[in-house]
Amino acid sequence: MLRLHDTLRDSVVPVVPAGARALRMYISASPDPLAYLLPDLVRRVIERNGLRVLTHGDAHEPGAPLALNVHLSPPLPYAGEPVDLVLGPGGPDGRHRVVGGPLLFEGRAATATLVTDVEAAGLDPLAVRLAFLEHHYRGLVDLTWDLLRSADRTVRRWRGRVARWAESPSGPIAKEPAARVLEAFDDDLDTSRALRLVRELEIDESVAPGSRFETFLYLDHILGLDLSSDIGKLLA
Repeated sequence: MLRLHDTLRDSVVPVVPAGARALRMYISASPDPLAYLLPDLVRRVIERNGLRVLTHGDAHEPGAPLALNVHLSPPLPYAGEPVDLVLGPGGPDGRHRVVGGPLLFEGRAATATLVTDVEAAGLDPLAVRLAFLEHHYRGLVDLTWDLLRSADRTVRRWRGRVARWAESPSGPIAKEPAARVLEAFDDDLDTSRALRLVRELEIDESVAPGSRFETFLYLDHILGLDLSSDIGKLLA
């Protein structure tokens, strides 16, 4: 079960719904597309745990977050319903409140044009997502062009490896490596540890290529890096 730092209790606690197996999450709208990365990551991990996520509030899904693979459920108008999780410092009271750290770009507040600027520079916009995941959500996230270029290389390398592994005999998901990655996500979204474990799996020759293929695609349900997008291109 996902555990997050609840600012109401100043401790890391399990995030569970009050009633049925649907968690009500309140998200405030923001002109900054990067502000939707944390809610999307939380949604992906919660749904991987078998819960449905209902979004409340005035959050919307403008075009830029789609380039970051952010897919939030259409928000339901907030009319005083009990809320399980409030993301951000604003909004109503809820059973849990989670607040992310400051998000900067080159030492200044990230702007709404960052995604389009990244694309104009010839980088994959999902490099922004990966660079975000390299940091813990509660700490300062200061993205730089160097970090984004490095993340872009990693995204392209992983897609290339997945495409090559796809040509190998199929194998089962590597259960223990996958479980360690998922535990890192559940543990207060320790994304930096999760990525370190993914990198270890990438070069672990004791795991068959077909199993690494299945495991990377399985983990990409949370990573959201479109790791399958190069499959078939090697033979094109």
